[in-house]
Amino acid sequence: MSERAVNRLSGLGVAVFGLLLMVWLIPVHVEEASYGWLRPQTLPQICAVALIGLGLWLAARPGGTVEIDGAEAALCALVAVLSACALWAMGRFGFLVTAPAYAALLVAIIGERRWYWALAGIFGAPAIIWLVVRVLLERPLP
Repeated sequence: MSERAVNRLSGLGVAVFGLLLMVWLIPVHVEEASYGWLRPQTLPQICAVALIGLGLWLAARPGGTVEIDGAEAALCALVAVLSACALWAMGRFGFLVTAPAYAALLVAIIGERRWYWALAGIFGAPAIIWLVVRVLLERPLP
């Protein structure tokens, strides 16, 4: 199969995933909330629409090449396992404890050595997420 065909197929897969989010996952699994100024399903719906649009864009205009070796695939698998572990830990220990530890693992995995970027990733990203979700959107975090 040619690279263009693979890109088209990937784009269609992403668009179908966005459609499944929009039609099934978001309506069934996002709870209603009587507080806050933004409905809980708004941001997931925006992401689903973006996935549909960008997936269709890739299917319509495929280009570029992708080469993944075994080490990169193993790294992706490691990040997926760590992400699942972090989700479990957030439910058990809370976001404010787990998120910086998870971010530190990711910073170490990508090999970031500049201290200011490492600190921004470890403490800045979780703080921004907390501020947006907890303070601005008035939604609970685990």
